[in-house]
Amino acid sequence: MKSLRLLPIALLLLFSTSIFAQSSGAPREFESTSQIYDHLRKLLNTKEKEPYKIDWDNVKGSPYLYENYKMAQFYIGDKSYGTIMMRLNTYSNEVELLPHDGQEMEALMKVDGSRVVFEGKTLELFTYKDEEGFEKKAYFLVLNDEKNVQLLLRKKCKFSPNEKAPTRNQADRAAKFTQYDYYYIVKNGEPILVETKKKAVVKLFPEKESEIKKYIKSEKLKLKKEKDFAKLIDYVATL
Repeated sequence: MKSLRLLPIALLLLFSTSIFAQSSGAPREFESTSQIYDHLRKLLNTKEKEPYKIDWDNVKGSPYLYENYKMAQFYIGDKSYGTIMMRLNTYSNEVELLPHDGQEMEALMKVDGSRVVFEGKTLELFTYKDEEGFEKKAYFLVLNDEKNVQLLLRKKCKFSPNEKAPTRNQADRAAKFTQYDYYYIVKNGEPILVETKKKAVVKLFPEKESEIKKYIKSEKLKLKKEKDFAKLIDYVATL
């Protein structure tokens, strides 16, 4: 049976800020996948050698934003580190690279200023406060076009292990992954958790309450729809 490796990452190296200070400059093109891996080597983590294994044949759902790897470009600031096959693991919140030449599963380190661009979408690393108020770093999908006010989506995944039924008359509960959506609005550089409701947006921008309400009404926006929510935040950014 196939199994899925999922548990935490072991950092291979610790770097001083001077390494990342060299990340500025024009994007660079690479001639082969091997060259890209070599260039990314100092920015990778390696999975633990004996991680907990999940029986993939008997688990429901998926921990991935998209099940298949996608061609994507990795940046730190304005510098490109090349184009390579990647996918976002929403359970560990890591960008995993397609294993190359028999190597172990590897993931990108969470370096400030980094982002992944694929199929017209952007995954960007932000520092945020979780539901308990602790500061963390995570990859978010950027949903709107305006830069001065951004709408972000964080996919959070929970894993529920399989459970034996307490009685013979009940069925066992299969293991499963469940993904949840959390929306954030970046205001003054800080991602703020927000509900998909008119009053939640108005609370963040009280000085724009009248314009926000009129725009929602005139455009017949349903904020639970991702495109409508993004459209509203793009409008707010122009006010």
